[in-house]
Amino acid sequence: MANNTNISALKIICKTLIFVFVVILFIVCFILSISQKYIFFHPRNDLSSYEQLHKISDFEEVNIISDGKNLNWWIYYNNPRWEKSPLVIYFGGNAQNSSNTMAYYFDSWIFDYFEWYNVLMVDYPEYGYSEWDIGEKAMFKAANDIYNRAINQPDIDTKNIVIIGYSIGTGVATYCASINKVNGLILIAPYDQALSLYNNAINIFHGPLKLLTKYKFDSLSYSNNIDIEVQVITSYDDEVINYKFSQNLSDNFKNHRDIIILDNNVKHSNYFSQSTVLNTIKDYLSERL
Repeated sequence: MANNTNISALKIICKTLIFVFVVILFIVCFILSISQKYIFFHPRNDLSSYEQLHKISDFEEVNIISDGKNLNWWIYYNNPRWEKSPLVIYFGGNAQNSSNTMAYYFDSWIFDYFEWYNVLMVDYPEYGYSEWDIGEKAMFKAANDIYNRAINQPDIDTKNIVIIGYSIGTGVATYCASINKVNGLILIAPYDQALSLYNNAINIFHGPLKLLTKYKFDSLSYSNNIDIEVQVITSYDDEVINYKFSQNLSDNFKNHRDIIILDNNVKHSNYFSQSTVLNTIKDYLSERL
């Protein structure tokens, strides 16, 4: 009788533990699902830069409506607007928006390295004055909408569109280049897939736990559809995106230049202050004129 009582008690304890485990797992999954958006994306606006660009004649703000939502972008004219010119479509990093980035590149003379190319930068959903809800699908749709609008601009040479991506924007850039006709692709601090970033932060997303990851940004998969020559730039000292992720992606492209790995203590936010990076961009673009 005592044994039966002990067995019954043990069963109750086991069921209770299983129930508690399931509840905790559910709570963890819920928190992960909600928090990933705020960990991955950091939308921002910069009214001061926005107003600055409106005072400079070489810039033009463009808004298009997609699925009833506003999509905002800026274009910088390196050439007279009536000339048909090559175009760089730039997909920026997490802490960038088009107004702030364009103003900084203008003030820092970075656009001189994009000689003969007009430069377009889009605000991702929730960034700047773009609407929609931020997320992988929305970012990819915005990229494709911008590309389709650009190729219908009378001042754009559609045979020479080069895409440049930086940081989180490299995933968007790789996707856009994989489904559209472009003449070049430069990726600065890219990652092979979002899963690498997840595990770099908390190394638990293996096996079934991969299902807990909300965003894929699977550049490895998209790279299989890209035949153009690709230039990848990274840094041994990048504290946000490990250079090994960039190396892995670079090696997966069918046609890639030798990867450039900076080794002079270049951190994640310092790429565009490096002469090696800027001169690589300049040379790559010049070869396509």
